[in-house]
Amino acid sequence: MKRLIILLSVVCLSFSGYAQLDSLARNLVDTVIHKLIVDDIPKKTFADKFMYPHRWYVKQLLAPKVPAYDTNYIKNQKHKLTITVPVAKKFYGFNITDLEKKRTMRFSPNNYYHVGFNFSNIIVTFGFAPGIKFGAKPDRGTTKSRDFQLTLIGRKVITDLNYQSYKGFYIYNTSDFRANENSNDTIVVRPDINVTSFGINTFYVFNSEKYSLRGAFSFTDVQKKSAGSFMAGIYHSHVVFSSNDSSFIRYPFINNFSPALSEINQVSQISAGVNGGYGHTFVIYKKFSFAIALNVGVGGQKTYYRTIDGQDKSFRINLATAINAKNALRYDNMRFFAGVLATYDGNFAFNEVMFNNTKYIARVVGFAGYRFNIKQNGRKVLRALGLVDYNRKKNKK
Repeated sequence: MKRLIILLSVVCLSFSGYAQLDSLARNLVDTVIHKLIVDDIPKKTFADKFMYPHRWYVKQLLAPKVPAYDTNYIKNQKHKLTITVPVAKKFYGFNITDLEKKRTMRFSPNNYYHVGFNFSNIIVTFGFAPGIKFGAKPDRGTTKSRDFQLTLIGRKVITDLNYQSYKGFYIYNTSDFRANENSNDTIVVRPDINVTSFGINTFYVFNSEKYSLRGAFSFTDVQKKSAGSFMAGIYHSHVVFSSNDSSFIRYPFINNFSPALSEINQVSQISAGVNGGYGHTFVIYKKFSFAIALNVGVGGQKTYYRTIDGQDKSFRINLATAINAKNALRYDNMRFFAGVLATYDGNFAFNEVMFNNTKYIARVVGFAGYRFNIKQNGRKVLRALGLVDYNRKKNKK
């Protein structure tokens, strides 16, 4: 009898559980249908069914929304067509410091200025560089590079992504080791040096209701009143620095460094940690602004290195720091805007033996742009594409 009672109880509980799951599933389906199925959008013919997802998407974009920020401090310009012409120069460097002799060798690529174009509107933002470049130094060799730097500036979360692949460097501080020679002005070129690096830096903005990083470092927001915010996040980077046919320290610099360093031809470092900082935008006479944001990170770094005879060695995990800095000076009258901005990302290791190494990437951008009010013309284009006012003819009849 007890077994029968237990069996009936289990069956009842099972039916109860199935009923709850069925209720949850029905609620989920009803919610999805309510979100995706809009009665105002026609869906009878094959053409209507084909256009339905496009019309639904545009309807969500154009739907009135309650701003997630204080409009007294921030003006959003996403609904305008924005065209910007930036002129950018990137800087990259990898430094090796001899801890015994306290000397540093600084390697740098021979970079160009690049001219680009940026377009943004309510649906999409994209930029491209048409290959217009200038400004490389003729006495510093040739650098072949692939350099991608992307900044995802959300309302609350900002993420910097960068990837670099460089081949061909020169010794930036050649003159530091040739002060007593007649040829002290000659730059030593190292076409055999290669570097590949990847980095990510993401942080959260606490006062996103009044402070906008977009207002200083992108073109979709305008900061109307001075405001600032604390930030916190995480970072990670990985870099491999190598020489194809010799060591990093070679003639005529061998005597300036420890013998052990002249045997190294590859350094690989992996670092990660947490960061925190503060950003502030100062608005002057409503149309001028000066912005600065600084984040300092603390974490660990693992350093590997290889010698010219093929031996792989490493240091234990050591303390490392990272700096992410941005600043900008800008004029913006809500239509025309122009200015200059600069960014810097640097990683610093604190190895206890043999050598330390640092890596940095910086960018300076001068820009000018214009915002076109496309509210009326934009609706004409959407109407011509059949994405809005698709029930107008039906209503007239």
